[in-house]
Amino acid sequence: VYDDGSAESVVNDLKAQGYNVVINWLTGYNTESLSVCRVSNINNPGQWDPPPGTFTTVYVDVSCPNHDYD
Repeated sequence: VYDDGSAESVVNDLKAQGYNVVINWLTGYNTESLSVCRVSNINNPGQWDPPPGTFTTVYVDVSCPNHDYD
């Protein structure tokens, strides 16, 4: 699990670095705000930082609460 903050902050950081982000919803409800979810893994098939103007997709594994009290 990435302890850098919420899934929202991890996704925003990746987008700021120039990545196209695709979310893999692992557990919980995908209707929850990413701010209450956590990232368990980031999959980068290319394994490199995208140069400017390059379209690189990373896949982010996200887990969200199953209930409001989780």
